Amino acid sequence: MVNHAPTEMKNIVLVGGHDETFTHFAGLGFEFSVLQRPRLIGENLRTLTDDIHPVPDFEPDTVAAEIERIIQSKRVDYIFSFTESGLLPAALASHRFAIPGISLAACGLCIDKQMMREFLAGSEFAVASAICRTPTAVEAFFDQHRRGIVLKDPTGSGSEAVFIVRDERELAIALTQVGREDFVMLAEEYLPGREVSVETLTIDGKHRILAVTNKKLHRNTLAEEQHVISPDVVVAKQFHEISDYCERLLTRINHQHGPCHIEVKIADNRIHLIEINNRVGGDYIGLLVELTTGVSQVRETLRCHSDATQSNCDRENRALYTHAASHQFYEPIEPELLRRALRGVDIVRLHIGPAKSSACRPRTNQDKVGWIVIAGNERDAFHRAIDFLDAYCS
Repeated sequence: MVNHAPTEMKNIVLVGGHDETFTHFAGLGFEFSVLQRPRLIGENLRTLTDDIHPVPDFEPDTVAAEIERIIQSKRVDYIFSFTESGLLPAALASHRFAIPGISLAACGLCIDKQMMREFLAGSEFAVASAICRTPTAVEAFFDQHRRGIVLKDPTGSGSEAVFIVRDERELAIALTQVGREDFVMLAEEYLPGREVSVETLTIDGKHRILAVTNKKLHRNTLAEEQHVISPDVVVAKQFHEISDYCERLLTRINHQHGPCHIEVKIADNRIHLIEINNRVGGDYIGLLVELTTGVSQVRETLRCHSDATQSNCDRENRALYTHAASHQFYEPIEPELLRRALRGVDIVRLHIGPAKSSACRPRTNQDKVGWIVIAGNERDAFHRAIDFLDAYCS
């Protein structure tokens, strides 16, 4: 009889992540080493692994130094991150140590909005834009695009430091809030139309468009209030047009592996690119994708690297629901009121915290005090639930 030595488990280094993310990796046959800020170390992370490395921040040098210490004690097979602040540090470390993981080239394009605009110039994905280093440069760009402009931090994320400017009054307010010190803003032409996001997953260069998400903003701000994945978001023909567009975009930037969250606007029978991020959509979009398609974007990104599940990489996943939505609350609401009003759907997640002060400024995503995730298979009941949230929780 020949005795075979047990196969050594592969080790993955993860940089950060929401604690719920760590519930997706059980049974993949990996060992995990996780870099995490101390205040974000939760029970799900502790359940996944004992090899937790507290770090004060996710600055590239901090992450690289900690991963180098890990490499000195064990083999590292992959480096990944599924949180926005960890993406670039993980990609830089992967490149520095020649360990597979996140592509630095594709990640750099997604993080640096100016670089992405320059890379896509002259293509079907191009949007008029300019880097402005003075308020005067912003005013000049606005003069060229009187329909409106968008001002944003070239390396920012979410709704922080993003301004929509459609007249002189809004321009003056935006320039006042941006300030004058170290002034660098990316100005883009304002794209009218309906905004949706597209949730994708790429495995070894093969792109899959999983869902189109309808987005609703909170009142007259850029804070995101509601996301919906449903057959009613776009008709089948439009879904295929959006899918083809996004597949061409992913190929153009040479995205090879992992999730992407692509924001587009639909106007005049055309699709216009707002931006692309090499991560799962924010808030609970990833969960909505999983509920309606059966696909966990974070789990699938790692699963096809696993020897334990390699033969099942292309298996079909089972969706639990046809309709799902998340709603973010910016003011407290009684949870029992929600439970009574939403009996026609399943409540998958519900959390309400205390009120926050927005300091007399427009609200941003950071100001939310709670959220609810609902799902169902009955169209009319689902739409009644959405109508209630729109009427009483907006």
